[in-house]
Amino acid sequence: EVQRVAATLGAGDSYRLGGAMTEGAVRSLSLSRYRVLYFATHGLLPQELACQSAPALVLTPPRTDPDSRAEDGLLDASEIAELKLDADLVVLSACNTGGSDGRGGGGESLSGLTRAFFYAGARALLVSHWQVDSRATTQLMTELFTRASSIGLRQASEALRHAQVTLIQRDATSHPFFWGAFSLVGDGRRLTSPSG
Repeated sequence: EVQRVAATLGAGDSYRLGGAMTEGAVRSLSLSRYRVLYFATHGLLPQELACQSAPALVLTPPRTDPDSRAEDGLLDASEIAELKLDADLVVLSACNTGGSDGRGGGGESLSGLTRAFFYAGARALLVSHWQVDSRATTQLMTELFTRASSIGLRQASEALRHAQVTLIQRDATSHPFFWGAFSLVGDGRRLTSPSG
């Protein structure tokens, strides 16, 4: 999935896969240089692990017991908020990435990972609201970025709609479970000063 999207965006080899995608690798990159950040992994909600009190993205775990939370293989909301981003779009292609941080009641739409990424400097996020099917998600994201490459990333909502319609038209992925989990939050636009 990441390789297909990277090729569509012309990103070359500016991605990390498998064992190379650690918390240290994320922190070592100058993330503010990237307009699109793409995480294809698993998202954890606080109630999924008794030892986890915040939502997190699962990265590659360390080979030995970690010395601190900074290398435990879970990039949680507080760690995300400390990142320095300048991204037009952050894609969280994983299960439950639009979910609550568990502190409030249901319906808290801008909490958890979404709030953390906005705080870090993202202008729009593509997040999921339930468990996703890996194969259908790969198809959805590939279709979305193929469409975005022709109409422009600023029209990500139109590209998402197009990708969803494409999956609806296929018998194997026509059920909303396969295409309906993802939503775009934010508009991706940079704030300008009143004089600028």
